[in-house]
Amino acid sequence: MRRRAFLQRTGLALATWSASGSLLWQYSDRYQQALAAPVGRKLALLVGINQYAGSDHLTGCVTDTELQQELLVARFGFQPADILLLTDQKATRQAIVAAFTEHLIQQAQPNDVVVFHFSGYGSTLSLGDATKTLQNSLVVADDLVVGGEVPLVNDLLEETVWLLLRSLPTDKVVAVLDTGYTYPGTSLQGNLRVRTRQNPSTAQPTAEELALQEQLRNQLIATRRTIATRPELATQPPGVILAATGAGQVALEAKWQGFSAGLFTHTLTQTLWQATPATTLQTTFRQTSEQICRRVSQQQPELKGQKSQDSSLLPYQTSLLATPAADGVIEAVEEGGKVARLWLGGLPAAVLEQYGINSLLQLVTEPGDQPPTPVLLQITSREGLTAKARICCSGNELEAESSSRLQPGQWVREQVRVLPRNVGLTVAIDNTLERIERVDAISALSAIPRVSSAIAGEQPADYLFSKLQNQELTQVAAIPSAAIASTNTPTSINANGYGLFSSGRDTISSTAGERGEAVKVAIKRLIPTLQTLLAAKLLNLTENQATSQLGVRVTLETLSPDSHFLWQQETSRAPNISSSSKERLLGRVSSTNAGHTKLAIGSQIQYRVENFSTSPLYMLLLGLDNSGTFFYLNPFDTQVVDPATAEHIAPGTTLILPATTSPVQWMLRHPAGVSENYLIFSQAPFTQTLATLATGIRLISQSPTLNAVTNPLEVAQAVFQDLHQANGSSAQLTVPPDNVALDVNVWATLRFAYQVG
Repeated sequence: MRRRAFLQRTGLALATWSASGSLLWQYSDRYQQALAAPVGRKLALLVGINQYAGSDHLTGCVTDTELQQELLVARFGFQPADILLLTDQKATRQAIVAAFTEHLIQQAQPNDVVVFHFSGYGSTLSLGDATKTLQNSLVVADDLVVGGEVPLVNDLLEETVWLLLRSLPTDKVVAVLDTGYTYPGTSLQGNLRVRTRQNPSTAQPTAEELALQEQLRNQLIATRRTIATRPELATQPPGVILAATGAGQVALEAKWQGFSAGLFTHTLTQTLWQATPATTLQTTFRQTSEQICRRVSQQQPELKGQKSQDSSLLPYQTSLLATPAADGVIEAVEEGGKVARLWLGGLPAAVLEQYGINSLLQLVTEPGDQPPTPVLLQITSREGLTAKARICCSGNELEAESSSRLQPGQWVREQVRVLPRNVGLTVAIDNTLERIERVDAISALSAIPRVSSAIAGEQPADYLFSKLQNQELTQVAAIPSAAIASTNTPTSINANGYGLFSSGRDTISSTAGERGEAVKVAIKRLIPTLQTLLAAKLLNLTENQATSQLGVRVTLETLSPDSHFLWQQETSRAPNISSSSKERLLGRVSSTNAGHTKLAIGSQIQYRVENFSTSPLYMLLLGLDNSGTFFYLNPFDTQVVDPATAEHIAPGTTLILPATTSPVQWMLRHPAGVSENYLIFSQAPFTQTLATLATGIRLISQSPTLNAVTNPLEVAQAVFQDLHQANGSSAQLTVPPDNVALDVNVWATLRFAYQVG
């Protein structure tokens, strides 16, 4: 029996890993209720259009449909035959409407789940009435503009989509729209491509489109009488709408090594891969929004629809399959079951880009079917979102036995993360710069160790080098490695000066130079900043809150002007954190606003760290504050200690940071901006990191607690080495000297980002 079918029939409960790697199956109240609810059929229509006649091509929309398809089958139990894909030239207006009618409306029953996904260009059209009303529209593959005094465009109006959704006989409806309707004046925003096409201002929908709307309205009146009695419902779609962006903002797609995808779709699906069955839609959406906010400030996803305010609603209005969170799935098996082709859509894209050969993933086995030794798969090659892996790290007899266990549909989880030591930073050169400016920038960047350049829009990049324009004076970066940005007053920033931007063109304002500065002089000035940004990139690669099995919970709290809980994170896969506490966490976090948590200047904060593991934990607190300073906070309120006598957090105890006995508390000060904090935990002391810190810190205040770090890149590299040396499972690996291997059983990195202002 296929594993997926087995899980659907047995309705297994939520699992967490035990210390030995076996599964302890536990139920939450919410998930028990979901299992008790009647289960209907699950239908999906996925539309993705890269190729447009007469318009710049997109590159990530077809990938979006693949991301959704893999997620729906592997994590939500959709049958492949119930998922219909329309991509590129197959996604004409007529084909989309026909597929919606025949595949969804005519097949769905009252208790069925229906998912509609669209990735492609969006636009706006005039309805041609006296009010000059504009309506959002989805641009289809055959979207030709018919010329004339009043241009006609073959778009699918957003209102038509709402009417189609209302025509479904079920209210378990989810629409994911990874498209935008606001055109910012250019097809690129930084290094990200805009998913909006600008229609002529006088363009109107075709007569066929308006006739379809009228037909759908009449059918609804005839069958339900809802439109006649409550006309406002025509503009309120049923179920939930997961929109990539809100009004007046942009929807963007990004390039990573080996693939492109919508920023919203990739983040949403990756979040759902790592979710537990009890995770709510609001929790998922908050996490997705926060991740996107790290990358770009001008795209804030929007959750709407008649059920959008239901705090208990599960993602996609159906429960995840009863399994622990996963990072990927076996798509196919080769060489007699010894080689697996993996889909790794559950790993963060930034990590996946650097995911090295020899990384280990553990097979998620059935309850009661655990082998004596966990089955480990070792990555042998990777391309984009897929990889090949072999069974490894066990005796020949066990290997032969394990090979028969590999089957398509089985889940895998991260065990050992292999990363290159010499991770680099890529800076895109804005293609709006003059040719001589671009040539000088490429030349200057090539002379900086571990920094490379790319042309904006053509390759993946971490940052953008360009000129600051007047309209960008108050637009400030809000992404992880751009946390050094600060909102300075306009007089402190020079329009037309060279500077660094996020990949979504948010200004890193502390990098702006004087008007008239030469390109090579500007880049030389930016070298320390580039090193700091690279250090932040390295720390981001260690973030593993979703995959770590080291039991840690961290709570960010304010002490003044008000004392209250802000944000809590924990390593949800750790075996020693109770399911009840996880459920409490989900409920508390879901109330947090989307995007970055905002704190007023003058607020006093602290972290509450709880060690749920069975061993002592060593920790670091590193970060970038809102002034651009890379800092180290000593957890134990002492000078940097001798690594041999480093203090630790005992099992079952709680540590407050800064210590309550510290003479100076953690007060947020000017300027406004984003601050990022990395709390890094290990079962082994941070020997090299503490030694490196001792050579490059200076006090920020009179207390020995908070220290500025003058050698951030060296410190980040030392963190890599300390985590590598702490490993357990990686002792079985032969890791090349230019790589590090990080074991999820012995390390955890939690990242907190908040807006100060």
